[in-house]
Amino acid sequence: MRRLALFALLCLTLAGCGVIGDVADLQARLTDAGFSGVSTNHSSTNGTDRVDVSATALDETKTPDDIAEIVWDTYPRHVDQLSVSLNGTYGNYTEEELRATFGERAVTEKADDDADVGRTIVTWLIVAAVVFVLFVIGMIVLIVFLVRRTRRRRMPPPQFYPYQ
Repeated sequence: MRRLALFALLCLTLAGCGVIGDVADLQARLTDAGFSGVSTNHSSTNGTDRVDVSATALDETKTPDDIAEIVWDTYPRHVDQLSVSLNGTYGNYTEEELRATFGERAVTEKADDDADVGRTIVTWLIVAAVVFVLFVIGMIVLIVFLVRRTRRRRMPPPQFYPYQ
């Protein structure tokens, strides 16, 4: 059971590696746009993708909407909710609000891989179960073969020779 949990954790970790790269790219784009102290996070809970961004800006004309627009137009992952904190000013956006405010996304959205991870885990569990069943069948066949072989090659009973 412990190995199964480690395997599931490994699958989820590998699936999350792409998200980590995209979040790092988003953080670099926000820094290039004049924001400092940028912190980004992407989380997915029960199928809801949430992006949290915290930053500071020396330019007082910058608003959370500026960050929201950069996220909406450049971040390739699906965004259901966006939370922005800029110099103590907060902005919370839903996907519908972002679409209404900024229009269609300028970036091609990557496929939502939550379902893919689930399918991958199920597929590997099925493969592991089939391999386990084949292993058990092979062990049973091997045991039967060895038992039959030992029964055929019985040693003749020892012969006793009387003392001379």
